[in-house]
Amino acid sequence: MAVAVVAVGVVFFTEWRTGRRLREEQQRSDDLLAEERDLHAKEISDERALADKRLGEQFVHSDAQLAEERAHLAAQLQKDRIWHRRADLYARTSLAIRRYTEKPPAGADGKPMLAPDVPELANLASEATLLASGPLADLLNEFMYDFPDDARQLEIWDEFQNAARAELEVDRLQEPSTSASRATPGDRQGGNPSAVRSSDP
Repeated sequence: MAVAVVAVGVVFFTEWRTGRRLREEQQRSDDLLAEERDLHAKEISDERALADKRLGEQFVHSDAQLAEERAHLAAQLQKDRIWHRRADLYARTSLAIRRYTEKPPAGADGKPMLAPDVPELANLASEATLLASGPLADLLNEFMYDFPDDARQLEIWDEFQNAARAELEVDRLQEPSTSASRATPGDRQGGNPSAVRSSDP
């Protein structure tokens, strides 16, 4: 009888110890799984934070690049406007100078008018003060206010055309992307500084 009781006790103890071991192993497995889940969640969170940071940096870079492109485009458009206005001014000025050298308009007394008294030339001189380059404005001022003789007037007209053509061609070479759009401005008969000049004074 005592042997049977001892045997039953051993069985119960063995089952209890086995159950305890299983519970401990289950607990360790649960703890390990929880740790893995926490680690995985942290990795995902870190990856998302890094992705958000990179995306933000890309947005900042894109915004800066867009702003730079807009500024460059605005500057280019301003250069184009100045180029077109100068081309038009030089063409009108060259034509006005040529007309004056060929036949100065007569005043009320029937005598040829001085260059400063011709409204067209006076208006061009005022416009050139604001828009023309220094060398071309100086040539026009010499023609207007230094009262050169006929030979010097023709020289000034020739120098003005050559200087205008050189200036406009240099600008065109510096901005090749817009050279095509600049082919036509100021192409007025007898007055375009970029056109082939007639041999007649």
